[in-house]
Amino acid sequence: MRVVVIGAGAIGAPIAAGLFECGHPVVLVARGKNFEVIESDGVTIATPDHTLRSKVDVVDGISSLNLEPGDAVVLSVKSQDTAGALVELVSIASPALAVFCAQNGVANERLVSEHFTNTYGVCVMSPASYLEPGRVEVFSSPVIGVLDVGRWPTGVDETARELSKLLSDSGFASMATADIETLKWGKLLSNVLNALEVLCGPSAMSDELATRVRDEARACLSAHGVDVAKATSLADDRSQLVNYHPIGSIRRVGSSSWQSVLRGTGDVETDYLNGEIVGLGRRYGIDTPVNELVQRRANEMARQGRAPGSVSIVELRDELTTGT
Repeated sequence: MRVVVIGAGAIGAPIAAGLFECGHPVVLVARGKNFEVIESDGVTIATPDHTLRSKVDVVDGISSLNLEPGDAVVLSVKSQDTAGALVELVSIASPALAVFCAQNGVANERLVSEHFTNTYGVCVMSPASYLEPGRVEVFSSPVIGVLDVGRWPTGVDETARELSKLLSDSGFASMATADIETLKWGKLLSNVLNALEVLCGPSAMSDELATRVRDEARACLSAHGVDVAKATSLADDRSQLVNYHPIGSIRRVGSSSWQSVLRGTGDVETDYLNGEIVGLGRRYGIDTPVNELVQRRANEMARQGRAPGSVSIVELRDELTTGT
């Protein structure tokens, strides 16, 4: 199995570099300046233990791929970029291609499964930062993250086991699990706080608005039939394998959403995190005012290019009270 990693950011780059360093066939798909740096100098992965520059095979965009029988794709683009990536991938790939969604939320697998019969979920837990082309910092040791895999929405097969073994050999903790959808719902319950952090900074995580964001999410997941207790327990147990350490004097700047806003990408994946909760709330008649507010305000912040953490928690509370 050759692994094709689409997306050379905080998750895709360490996966590709790890596979390369353990001698496994891999090709990385990058774009723009990131592609130029990786093609010229390799991809640099810094961890608390070492910094490695890996001359992994890299191509400029999905259309430049030459897929081979037996390839597996790891999709690690931001959720808001999945639809565009699929347009390109569908044009060059067989519907039988194995596609692993190493992304936050649960919407990506739904999209991918509309085109590919062999769709897999990957639950990503890795405290990584991607702030400059060709370099990713991963703040965990001895494992650099957790990447659990399974067929979507449930089941385990030989392809899932093989990728899990490769990821384990590459520095990650990984298991093949039939509970991948439940596990990813559990991860979503932590990711719904990303937007509040982006807006108001890390101190907002202890505010009562954070509690309300998660309470709304739990209510919606329960209405959708998710075993919230099991999802939370699975995600909490697996997250214990991630041991945060600084890289010298460098500390992680914030969540993946924070990094998107900080880099000025113009968008953020909030629609696939808080937006998932808002959508479920509308489907089941559950009010989700806090998730709706942070979804809208985080999207505005990204579009306007405002600095993360520049909104006061008092401002959000007032807006909830007055509706303006």
